[in-house]
Amino acid sequence: MKLDLNSTQTTRYLQVYNYYKELITTGRLVGGTKMPSIRRCAQQLGLSRTTIETAYLCLAADGYIISRPQSGYYVTGRAVHKTADSSAHGSYANPAQTIRYNFTSNNVDADSFDFNLWRRYIKSTLRQDGRMLTYGEPQGEYELREVICKYVINKRNAVCRPENIVIGAGSQTLLNILCPLIRQRRNVCFHDSRFAQGMVIFEDYGFALVKNRKNADILYMTPSHMTSLGDVMNVEKRLAMLKECAEHDRLIIEDDYDNEFRYFSKPIPCLQGLSGGDNVVYLSTFSKLLLPSIRLSFMILPDALLPLYEEKKALYNQTASKSEQLALCQFLRDGHLESQIRKLKRLYTNKAKALSAELEHAFSKNATIYMGESVFLVHLKVKCKISSIQLCDKARSRGLSAFAFGGKEEKGYAHIALSCCEVPVTEFPNAAALLKELVEQEY
Repeated sequence: MKLDLNSTQTTRYLQVYNYYKELITTGRLVGGTKMPSIRRCAQQLGLSRTTIETAYLCLAADGYIISRPQSGYYVTGRAVHKTADSSAHGSYANPAQTIRYNFTSNNVDADSFDFNLWRRYIKSTLRQDGRMLTYGEPQGEYELREVICKYVINKRNAVCRPENIVIGAGSQTLLNILCPLIRQRRNVCFHDSRFAQGMVIFEDYGFALVKNRKNADILYMTPSHMTSLGDVMNVEKRLAMLKECAEHDRLIIEDDYDNEFRYFSKPIPCLQGLSGGDNVVYLSTFSKLLLPSIRLSFMILPDALLPLYEEKKALYNQTASKSEQLALCQFLRDGHLESQIRKLKRLYTNKAKALSAELEHAFSKNATIYMGESVFLVHLKVKCKISSIQLCDKARSRGLSAFAFGGKEEKGYAHIALSCCEVPVTEFPNAAALLKELVEQEY
């Protein structure tokens, strides 16, 4: 609605009333927003203060705004409703808010992190007044790169030096640094085709996305990633792929962000280490181990790309917080990452067992339920007339999101997997009952 003060169809105070009413009911003026003062609004619209005051009093009488003594008028937010075209005009409602049981989430459990401990490290860092007065190193703070170097060598069998490591605020930021270094290559194949955040970066730099890895110059691999429901790539397959890529001069980008979490086996050496550090760009992050909001990721560049990076790195600003880098450095030096990993494994193992128990109770002998190799995932294979994807779609319409099995399906069965990260244990019984209800409708 546009405010047309020249219109003679209604009085001016009602025009002002209707104008602000529409802004409030469509959510463009959210609850808690301070309204313009009567004097200011009158000056802006060229109307008398009496006209504006009358409109405000009508809005207050209908519950759209409220008067606070010595402060002014504020939007109550009580009367917001969705309009038919709200999605087309930039509604900011989060679709995830409609999901009550999010078993596909990458978020973490509320009990997974010691906030008090992290606060101590942040406070300690902020006491280093001199260091806080300078910009961070474009490549990342050197002492953090030293600690990360030792960590990936010891835990992932990587081959690198601190000079090979680049720190940034998330994988997308690092890919924005990497893509200009590999412009001579033309196309890329993604192992996990759902990683849209990575694909869009390559598309923005003019790379073509191909489905067959034999036609690709670059392979974006997630060999230790479990949410795709595929098996972790074993050592034999890794070595075979490295040999094939070396023969055809294909560059591998290895995204290794959830390698620590296994039920039944130890983490497998990374592709970067198995290749001797050649022809593999290694990406990883601490967001999964700590908090998603701590945006600290790192990239290990092979020696062949270092000269190109050295030419350009001074032109890049560091995107990761300097204070968080220094806090993480000391956090790692003091050995807290090891205890954090053990804590997460215990927490999510117990949650996965609890979810399995609830599903077994709900489905009895009518389903096969087992925990995946990943700490987070629980598999449910149940007799059902609809496919795994259809079952997931139906569940989502009822407020539950799950992964549809990515492999070959057995006829007459639906196979889904559920990540236990975000959903509280207390919600497992209700979620299991909902799944049972949906499946029973398709017997």
